[in-house]
Formats: sequence, C-alpha cells, structure tokens
Amino acid sequence: MTLLPPVIVTRPDAGGRMLADELAARGFESLWLPAFEIGPAPDERAARDALARLAEFDLAVFVSPAAVRATAALLAGAWPARTAIGAVGAATARAVAQSIPGALSAAVIAPGDADEADAGSEALWDALMRSALRPQRVLLLRAEGGRMWLAERLAEAGARVTAVAVYSRRVRGAGEDEIATLRRWRDAGRQPAMLVTSSEAVDVLVRQIERAGALDWLHAGLALATHARIAERLRAAGFARVALAAARADAIVDAINAQVESR
Repeated sequence: MTLLPPVIVTRPDAGGRMLADELAARGFESLWLPAFEIGPAPDERAARDALARLAEFDLAVFVSPAAVRATAALLAGAWPARTAIGAVGAATARAVAQSIPGALSAAVIAPGDADEADAGSEALWDALMRSALRPQRVLLLRAEGGRMWLAERLAEAGARVTAVAVYSRRVRGAGEDEIATLRRWRDAGRQPAMLVTSSEAVDVLVRQIERAGALDWLHAGLALATHARIAERLRAAGFARVALAAARADAIVDAINAQVESR
C-alpha cells in the first residue's frame, strides 16, 4: 500500500483551515501553514463609506472569499439589485451567495467551474468581456496592497475604478510546532504536496520552510498551484514538480494521484 504524502495547505483564513481538515478526513496528514494572516480593513470608516454607496456602482468585484467575508461584516444593509457582482472564481461566487445579504437579486459574473484551477483576475476579465455588462463605475473590494491587474484593464476600457481595502493581509511566521512537523516529515523521507493559492505567498513560504531547514526537501515534493501565474512563480523559486489544482479536497487528491501514476 502506497503511503499517502503529507499535504501542506497554505491558503489563509477559515477556508484554508477547513481544507486541511477535509484532507485529514480523507486520510492525509495535513498541516495548515498560511503565508498570511487575514485582518480587519486598514481604514474601516473608508470601507464602510464606500459600501454605503454601493448603489452608485455598476459593478463591484470581489477578489477572494476573504474579501466576501470581510465585506459582509462591514455591510449595513442588503446588496442593491442594480449593482452587479464580479467574483474571480467559483469559491468566491459561492461565498457571495452564502454571505452577502441580497446578493441573489443582483447579476453575478464569474468564471465557470470547469476551469476553477485557472480562476483569477484574468478569468473574470474574460467573463466580463463575454457578458453584456459594460460598467462605467466599478468598486474593487480587495486586500490592502492587492494586485491591480483587473483595475488596470477596467480603466483601459473606460471604467472609473475605486479600489477599497476591506481586509488586511499580514505575513505570518511558522510556529515551533509547525516547524517540528515539517522536520518530522523531512526526516522520515516523506515527500510532501503543498497547495499555494497566491503568487505573493511563494516567497513568504520559502522563508518559512528555510527556517525549518527543509527547503531542499520541499523543492523535491509536489507544488500545487491554483493558477498558472502561481505555477510560474513556484518554478522560478526552484520547485520542479508543479501542477494546477483547485483549492478543493477532491481536486487536490486527484492532482496527487495523477502525479503518483505518472512517475
């Protein structure tokens, strides 16, 4: 019987912890090792003021499930039906339906489930271009210091874009128990699989693993990226075995099995 590889889940917030728990329920040893901690909006008043004017916007874009949850905590009322919702992927769209009051009355534009591992700003932009919506005023709901690629494309298309940080993202250091777990797996010769959900996380994770003295071990394992852009960043950082996978337990298991079968 083939021993299942240990899995490192780097997705932050509650979604990452739940994913690690789901993998453990499937028989994998898992470690939740987020690169970032999710915190409150850096300027809560500015975020609340922008959300109070939601009806003035043709489109509001959520960049992640974390952005959805942070916005839900700041909203003073139901989502206005006239303001369409953009979601960068299926997980974000599900979070909208579950967390945003009144969202079901608004149009929701998101990439399809079929290519969830390639979801992101580029996929949402393609979905917007295929839709009939041509927004003039757009609210971008994101992290402090988040990526601005989509805002730039919308501005080039003639939209006035307002970017609002509804949550903050702080670099998180690995704890002693987490370092001990990584070293235990390394010393046992168990090659890991690691899920990475943002390009910015790659350098942070490399520093975390270096502290454990396990970077060569990690480089020899399987790196799973939720987007092609992240996969490129992982290869540039020295990871040789890189594959795409959505941030779902079944997709991660399928990707691991595919790599095992191909070796």
